[in-house]
Amino acid sequence: MKQKLMSLRVRMLLPVIFMTLFVVILLTVLFSRAYINMILRQENDVNAVGFETVSHSIPPLISSSVSEVQRIMADDRVAAYARLQYASKAELVHGRIDCRDFLRGEIARHDGIFGLLFMRQDGSLFGVLPEGYFFLDHPEDDPFPEDMKAKILNAPLGQTVWVGPLAGAAIYGFENSTTPRNVMIAAWKSVNTSYGECYAMMLMDESIFEDQFAALQDGKSKWHLLTADQTEIYHTGQDACQNIERLISESNSGTIFQNENNQPVCAFSMTMDSPAWTVVREVSMESYEQVVRYVRRTVTVVASGIFLIVMALYILWLKRRMPQFESLLDGIIRIGQGDLETREFVPTSINEFQRMQQEINKTSQALRQQMDTIRQMEREQMELENQKREQELIVRELSTARQIQESMLPHIFPPYPDRSEVNLFASMDPARDVGGDFYDFFFIDEDHLCLVIADVSGKGIPGAMFMMISKRIIEDSARQVHSPAEILYRTNEALCDSNQMDMFVTAWLGILEISTGKLTAANAGHEFPAIRRKNGHFELYKDKHNFVLGGMEGVPYKEYDLHIAPGDKLFVYTDGVPEATAADGEMFGTERMILALNTCGDKSPEAILGGIRNAVDTFVGDAEQFDDLTMMCLEYRGPQESKSV
Repeated sequence: MKQKLMSLRVRMLLPVIFMTLFVVILLTVLFSRAYINMILRQENDVNAVGFETVSHSIPPLISSSVSEVQRIMADDRVAAYARLQYASKAELVHGRIDCRDFLRGEIARHDGIFGLLFMRQDGSLFGVLPEGYFFLDHPEDDPFPEDMKAKILNAPLGQTVWVGPLAGAAIYGFENSTTPRNVMIAAWKSVNTSYGECYAMMLMDESIFEDQFAALQDGKSKWHLLTADQTEIYHTGQDACQNIERLISESNSGTIFQNENNQPVCAFSMTMDSPAWTVVREVSMESYEQVVRYVRRTVTVVASGIFLIVMALYILWLKRRMPQFESLLDGIIRIGQGDLETREFVPTSINEFQRMQQEINKTSQALRQQMDTIRQMEREQMELENQKREQELIVRELSTARQIQESMLPHIFPPYPDRSEVNLFASMDPARDVGGDFYDFFFIDEDHLCLVIADVSGKGIPGAMFMMISKRIIEDSARQVHSPAEILYRTNEALCDSNQMDMFVTAWLGILEISTGKLTAANAGHEFPAIRRKNGHFELYKDKHNFVLGGMEGVPYKEYDLHIAPGDKLFVYTDGVPEATAADGEMFGTERMILALNTCGDKSPEAILGGIRNAVDTFVGDAEQFDDLTMMCLEYRGPQESKSV
């Protein structure tokens, strides 16, 4: 009975609700469309001015810069060094100084030129940059990636080709606060009768475009400059959209979409003729959206008032047209009291209908509360059981993962009981159930021992997965080539090829020649090793750092040689040792590490690692371990103490 009465009231009320919603939606949509169309027309006028400004400023800047470089190429000091026909080394040095000073003065007085480089037909390179100069007369010293070098050498005669953008760190070989993020290279082939074929390269960094776009800043626009293949060279603003494909696909369509910061934006674009770069204007629509929201609220308030008036009229109509509800109410009350006799009543007001609703609701509410209580108890019990099963499953999976990870690392010491030339010990204590650090050591052949220690950027299960992949790639590469630089290069290429999680690895890798004590090593962004000469003290060996593994393709790696004498000890570690943090936020640091090493420096590698761990635990106290803590120590005894193998 209750359901039928409620259904009757709802069916009467639905037309009123639908009509009110229809009016609100219709008014809002009509206003929004008209207002947005008006705004887009205004923004198109702004686009016309902005795009014309850019198209009349950037191409002339590039054209004048190219002409200036062509003039510079004709100078005798550049031509003489391009030929490299010097009778003596002194003349070569003198010619290099003349060429360097001339080129440095030219780029200093020309705002459009960031740097000047010239490449001979054989691929050798010379030129100047703001923080250095290049005089690489051997083609194998060229730092450019091979595909980029090939594109430059294949440039048609007199035709400019654009190469890039290229990170400034890839050119310099290092990165600091002044190293440009993106560098564009304009290259062309020139034939001069005085010195033959030569390729000119004009370098332009993103700071050159700041003045070009400074006058276009209006507080709501962000400008993007893209190459022909839609690679971003430069953008203005801190919160510019990073989804270039979305900007291009939505540009000039009049569509408002959300960027990465959940801000409404609209995009417009234009392609220049020379070079064929695309300029994209990203416009914030937040202020316009606020106006639309205000209008929507106003329309909603007005519609709500109309709805209330209609509801009042509906109640008056219901009171007049439906008096039979009172008899239904009285009948329901009598049935609830046990009186099953039928009676007829004539209703007089809508209040009696409300009383009938209250009586029905009392019964249904009591039943509903009981059912809700039972269902809630069942849900809580089920959730507790599910949580318990999930926790047990996670514990089992983490335990299995840790066992797998520990089995991947060498864990039997001493590892080579039949080789007395070296004494070696290593340990790894993860900050979580599984970690991202790893160490490894293995004989490449009878006379060469490979040592590796590395730190993956991630923690937990993802870091452990990336750690196992990196370890396997390094070991496979080391068994194919015996050069640490080549091993790290191959590992970096393999990791970059399938690095979907944007993780990276710092690593130190060395190959020790047992018969001579010669250690050839390379460092990929890892901590400095510590060395203790016989009867001496541990000291940090500040080797040259290369770029991390998995960060960027095509990075070259350099190696160095170090002699290890009998009785010397080598200690390598991850940043979990110096960065171990006490409860007050103070770090353990390299100075405390060196002091702890020298406290037990004359002991065995196993005792040294135990001493370092005790020193770290004492310093940290009850604070939670923040990072994985991995160490490896090697004592070189020399071939004179070896046993026959």
